[in-house]
Amino acid sequence: MAIEAPLRPPNADDDRSVGTSLTVLFDGGCGVCRETVRHLRRWDHDGRMEFLPLEMAATSGRPILERLAAEGHLGDEIHVVNESTGEVVCGGHAALALLDVLPGGWLLRPWAALPPTALAADVVYRVASRHRDRVAWLVGLRNEVSCPVRPPVESEDPHS
Repeated sequence: MAIEAPLRPPNADDDRSVGTSLTVLFDGGCGVCRETVRHLRRWDHDGRMEFLPLEMAATSGRPILERLAAEGHLGDEIHVVNESTGEVVCGGHAALALLDVLPGGWLLRPWAALPPTALAADVVYRVASRHRDRVAWLVGLRNEVSCPVRPPVESEDPHS
């Protein structure tokens, strides 16, 4: 079951969460998701994020990931899992959880702890995910399918 709050920011005395490792479950068939992962990998200088296409979670051999896959909601949004604590966040909350492991993320952590920030992040995530095709175009993925979506219903009129 995904919790609805961001992962707790680390205490100031814990050396910016050294040792924290997060598993990012993303849609491997989505161009926007793959591009986001490409950027996150580049920014993750300390190797504290693992990226796993959500399609592989069910056969990962990792109980928490297999349980999430069995629940059947992984395809709805990005998930970030801290397997050492069992914490799972998704959507905009997942983006805020990544601050704990990104370089410079500590600058934004105080803001991320505020309830309005979490709500805003979730709203932005939901709007962006509904318009992945437009987001893909804006980030230069013009020749790639941004996300597997159902094709429009075709007319059965033989004259069309």
